Amino acid sequence: MSHHNMHNDPKQLPPSNIIIAVVLSLVILISFYFIFDKPRLEALEAQKRAQKVMVEKNIEPAIEEPYEDIPHSRAEILGAEHDMRIAFNTEHLNVSISRQGSKLDDISLVDYYTTTEKTELVHLLTPEHGKKSYVADFGWIAKQDSSIILPDDKTIWKLVENTSVQGDAEVAHRVIFSWDNGQGFLFKKHITLDHDYMFTITQSVTNNSNKTASLYPYGLLSRNSLPIDYSGFFVLHEGPLAFIEDDLKEIDYNDIDIGENETYHEEKGWIGFTDKYWFTGLIPDNDNSRNTLRYLRTGTKDNQQYQTDIVGREYILPIDSTVNHTVRLYAGVKVLPILQKYEEQYNIPNLELAIDFGIYYFMTKPLFSLLTWLGTFFGHIGIGIIVLTIILKTVTFPLSYKAYKSMAMVTKMQPKMNKIKEKYKGDREKLQKAFMELYQKEGVNPFSGCWPMLIQIPIFFSLYKVILTNVMLRHASFFGWISDLSDKDPTSLLNLFGLLPFNTPAMLTIGAWPCLMGLSMYFLNRMSPKPTDPTQAMIKNYFPYLFAVMLARFASGLVIYWTISNLLTILQQYIIMKRMGVPISIIRGHLGHLDKKDDEEEDDDSQEKVESDKETKPKAKTKPKSKSKPKAKAADSTKTKAKPKSKPKKV
Repeated sequence: MSHHNMHNDPKQLPPSNIIIAVVLSLVILISFYFIFDKPRLEALEAQKRAQKVMVEKNIEPAIEEPYEDIPHSRAEILGAEHDMRIAFNTEHLNVSISRQGSKLDDISLVDYYTTTEKTELVHLLTPEHGKKSYVADFGWIAKQDSSIILPDDKTIWKLVENTSVQGDAEVAHRVIFSWDNGQGFLFKKHITLDHDYMFTITQSVTNNSNKTASLYPYGLLSRNSLPIDYSGFFVLHEGPLAFIEDDLKEIDYNDIDIGENETYHEEKGWIGFTDKYWFTGLIPDNDNSRNTLRYLRTGTKDNQQYQTDIVGREYILPIDSTVNHTVRLYAGVKVLPILQKYEEQYNIPNLELAIDFGIYYFMTKPLFSLLTWLGTFFGHIGIGIIVLTIILKTVTFPLSYKAYKSMAMVTKMQPKMNKIKEKYKGDREKLQKAFMELYQKEGVNPFSGCWPMLIQIPIFFSLYKVILTNVMLRHASFFGWISDLSDKDPTSLLNLFGLLPFNTPAMLTIGAWPCLMGLSMYFLNRMSPKPTDPTQAMIKNYFPYLFAVMLARFASGLVIYWTISNLLTILQQYIIMKRMGVPISIIRGHLGHLDKKDDEEEDDDSQEKVESDKETKPKAKTKPKSKSKPKAKAADSTKTKAKPKSKPKKV
């Protein structure tokens, strides 16, 4: 084989080019790691170590307004307020409320842990004055010239009722507080929690004074600094979230400057904070009521406060009257069926959008629902991913069949294309024209092979969103070494997947599943017709390695989906090619077999040519002895041409 032909065959790349490409790829990866990734990872590790020491020693960083009489660790805050707190549990939440301030500031999620070791529950809301505090507060505000004393952070409320409700399908627990301001106004706070994640807070004020009053009800969510599991990943929205007048508002934490606010006056809707898997939202009791909704950012650069709040309409309290105001608080896990249940039960518009479905909403939401159902049905989300992959490949097969068939026809045409390349190897314009004429003659669309990829792209992005946001994958194990389907594969090729006693840098970690995915892409490439352009062929040849490196940092659940999808695609293409009579070997590739067939065709063509020459030449009639010589010479010449072509294909 000539050196020129080696460059045209991506399966016969010169060793020097492969070595150079591999070395350059490693240089780029290593440079990126040491310049960008290593400093970031070291800073993150140092922060984690510092946080761990603070937690172990109950140390909290200084805050803008220190409270020396209150401990700064969550455990000490709860311990110091033990006698003041009302604690209760439901199927999904552990809650405690302090009588001082009566804020919802201590909520833990049952069955959700901070790590895969499952030693500590996730704390959704955390008391004030501690690290990462996150509280929900409800009360009343008055006009500036009002002389009415209103309850505040230091108010000690009287416990009226603390009841675990039995046999009620809508209420699991009920707590009632009351407080008299000494001016003839009696405040009550009636808090109920259902069997999932919805609190209903009804506030009432009774005017027993001798004057009319004017008050505004409010509810707020306030968090000190960014959440501990905040990723800041651009493809996922984490932060303030509101649904205002049929419009979803995704606000980043830093969208407004410190001291500024984003306010929506007299609007219908809800507002809150969304994290990757958790959501807290303030929801009006009446979906038609118009309120003032706001997001504000306060504090200092080192101690920032983020707040969303909702202020209701003005309530006029005549003498001897009582007013009531109800608002709801969703505080829990973003579980789609539960969010949809509340949409219907309380007429809450689009509460399900607390889950970030992305731009492919029309596709992501059905896939999200289907994967959730499959994971529940099989009792294992990993099996759900495999079954979902099979379903998707089955549903999209009719769309892919024509493309696979066209690819098989292009593969079958490879010998003829090789002849054209040899004939017009010095004239690119004539080469492309001859190819197009061949495609038209054979009735093949060379671009139809793009359909499988075009189909896969939106599915891939939708599945990526599903796997990124579906809480069922969080800390879910898979068969073998995967302990968290929402995280990357923890193994590494560089230490032989744990056989060698050292850890590899995160940037250079390529796990077993990404390697399997790259291997499946490699075989898939061998079953596809190679591009006519040498550069495109070389790029296509390196795709499996590139994708293996890229997906090494993706959630292992997504890599498993991609790998299974590739294996099913290989099976589909194999069946189609066999039905069309395309010789194929998945391990060695099919092109060598086609070239062998091409050799036979060339032998037949040469034989026919000799026979034709024999009939047209007069000498062939007068000298019979010369009949065999041209045949032998032609046959030998044909074999000499065909033999070098078939040898490299056996490598």
